[in-house]
Amino acid sequence: MAASSNVKPAFFSSLLLLFLINSGQSLSSHNLYLERQASILVSVRQSFESYDPSLDTWNLSNYLFLCSWAGIQCDYMNRSVVAVDISNSNISGTLSPAITDLRSLVSLSLQGNSFSDGLPREIHRLTRLQLLNISNNLFSGQLDWEFSQLKELQVLDGYNNNLNGTLPLGVTQLARLKYLDFGGNYFQGTIPPSYGSMQQLDYLSLKGNDLRGSIPGELGNLTNLKQLYLGYYNEFDGGIPPEFGKLINLVHLDLANCSLSGPIPPELGNLDKLDTLFLQTNELTGPIPPELGNLSSIKSLDLSNNALTGDIPEEFSGLRRLTLLNLFLNRLQGQIPHFVAELPELEVLKLWHNNFTGVIPAKLGENGRLTELDLSSNKLTGLVPKSLCLGKKLQILILRINFLFGPLPDDLGHCDTLWRVRLGQNYLTGSIPSGFLYLPKLSLMELQNNYLSEQVPQQTSKIQSKLEQMNLADNRLSGPLPASIGNFSNLQMLLLGGNQFTGKIPSQIGQLKNVLTLDISRNNLSGNIPSEIGDCPTLTYLDLSQNQLSGPIPVHITQIHILNYLNISWNHLNQSLPKEIGSMKSLTSADFSHNNLSGSIPEFGQYSFFNSTSFIGNPQLCGSYLNPCNDSSTSPLQLHDQNSSRSQVHAKFKLLFALGLLVCSLAFAALAIIKARNIRRNSNSWKLTAFQKLGFGYEDILECIKENNIIGRGGAGTVYRGLMPTGEPVAVKKLLGISKGSSHDNGLSAEGTMWSPRMVKAPLTQMKILPFALPLALSL
Repeated sequence: MAASSNVKPAFFSSLLLLFLINSGQSLSSHNLYLERQASILVSVRQSFESYDPSLDTWNLSNYLFLCSWAGIQCDYMNRSVVAVDISNSNISGTLSPAITDLRSLVSLSLQGNSFSDGLPREIHRLTRLQLLNISNNLFSGQLDWEFSQLKELQVLDGYNNNLNGTLPLGVTQLARLKYLDFGGNYFQGTIPPSYGSMQQLDYLSLKGNDLRGSIPGELGNLTNLKQLYLGYYNEFDGGIPPEFGKLINLVHLDLANCSLSGPIPPELGNLDKLDTLFLQTNELTGPIPPELGNLSSIKSLDLSNNALTGDIPEEFSGLRRLTLLNLFLNRLQGQIPHFVAELPELEVLKLWHNNFTGVIPAKLGENGRLTELDLSSNKLTGLVPKSLCLGKKLQILILRINFLFGPLPDDLGHCDTLWRVRLGQNYLTGSIPSGFLYLPKLSLMELQNNYLSEQVPQQTSKIQSKLEQMNLADNRLSGPLPASIGNFSNLQMLLLGGNQFTGKIPSQIGQLKNVLTLDISRNNLSGNIPSEIGDCPTLTYLDLSQNQLSGPIPVHITQIHILNYLNISWNHLNQSLPKEIGSMKSLTSADFSHNNLSGSIPEFGQYSFFNSTSFIGNPQLCGSYLNPCNDSSTSPLQLHDQNSSRSQVHAKFKLLFALGLLVCSLAFAALAIIKARNIRRNSNSWKLTAFQKLGFGYEDILECIKENNIIGRGGAGTVYRGLMPTGEPVAVKKLLGISKGSSHDNGLSAEGTMWSPRMVKAPLTQMKILPFALPLALSL
């Protein structure tokens, strides 16, 4: 018994020792395996050029905690790495082939980084891989893997890379593949018909490549498909395969923007599980198939930007789940069916640029869900429905370029969700609803080219406006501009031209610190141009033409350093052109015409680039473009400004001119004295000068100087009548010498009616021009 009792402890001790030895060996093996996998991951990280700091945990000294490294997931025994997820980790560089040494990997997700170059060709070594996501990277090259080795792969997502070549045929060997996305790459060629053999697929996307040819009808065999995307940048020949009508499990079909032509197959009406059908931006023709009214699950239907004709099918009244209906940019016609307004889930309705006629359904918006409505560029008439914003959800309202008339519904002034309104180019009348311009989320307001009247309403709330563009041009709005116009602090474009506004431009307009374009032309505004306009630093376009503005052009306007266009023509502005405008280097076009501006046009800076027509219609304005300026047309202030820049040149010119006059005067005085002395010494001698060949001599002239031949006397001398030997009558004027107190040029009383065609004058220095030919001058 004692021996037996001693054997038992020894036996248990041996078992314990054996267990400890095995446990130590197992732990050592476990740690070695962890260290090996950690070494692989560290090697993979070394090929990264940059990465998120979280990947600093990938450190070999920390290998015992491998399963807690960032992006690493191990199996339930914390022994083998089964998932690597380093998505969106700001990684750039390449993916090392060492990653394929992690043979236990089931999931590899690299999406949302900047991996470049090709993927490792040895990827097929990851035979347990079920998910491979390399989307949204820069991987390039062709996918020439041994796909047959990836027997467990269920998800292959290569979306949005730089992959090229033809679509790989090897993917058809992936028997368990359910999700295939090769979209957003540069694959070329055609879609292989063999892709129709992957009947286990429930998701297929080949959109956004360079694929050509026709869409193979074999894709209609993928009856498990729920989502199919083939559009965007692909350019297919032919149309939509009728075989797609067999895809009875399809929920989302997107064939947009891929050059499809021909009619819409009526077979698509068989897809009763379809909730999204996108066929927009193709070349589809013919009518909309009534069979599409059988799409009882459809929520989003977009057939826009094609060449479809005919009416909206009445069968669409059964699309009770429809939330989006886009039929714009087609050739549809007829009236908008009344049932469209009765679709209970409808949120977005865009039918613009068709040939729809008739009225907008009166109940549109009564479902309380409408968020976007665009019926522009049709031939619609009638009133704007009152219920459009009944649900207080309407964000976009575009009805421009139609024949709508009548007033705007007052409820629009309380539609606080609106942010985009375009109602221009209609026949709307009445006033602008109170609050409509001041809605809290409003960014764009267009009411131009209508017949709106009365005053622009003042802002009554203190809510900060987000309005960026307002166009009220070409209406019949009247009264003063509201002072609350200055509250549009985000306004970039303000167009108020072609109305009947009166009064002054409010000074609050200077509070528009972000305005780029300001047009208040063609109104009846009066008063001065407010200097506060110069406080609009971003203004590039300013048009105040065709008003009744008066006063000077404010110099403060030159503080707008990026102003490109300025038109203040056809007003009553006066005073001179500010010379400071010449320093506005950004100003390439300006019009000051048809005002009451005066003074001279500055001839420097930007003024030298303006068109000559920019200054016409200002009678008191002068300069190089118009009539030359003189002293009488130049104001003292402007004359001072102009002369100040050229004072030194003018002073020198005046000095030289004065000296020249002095020298000439002295010379003439000396000659006059000498001449007078010679006359006194030779008082009985004659000097005869002939200006043309004559038929008589001086003797014949002297015979005429007789008392009985006198025909007139004056302070300058006596005129005698004479008859030459040739029978030609002449008149001889005997000029008296200059004496003290005599007049320089008194003339004769008979000179203005002298009958003789010729006159003889003397002396030469006293000759007076008479209205006759002067053949001879006689100097006494």
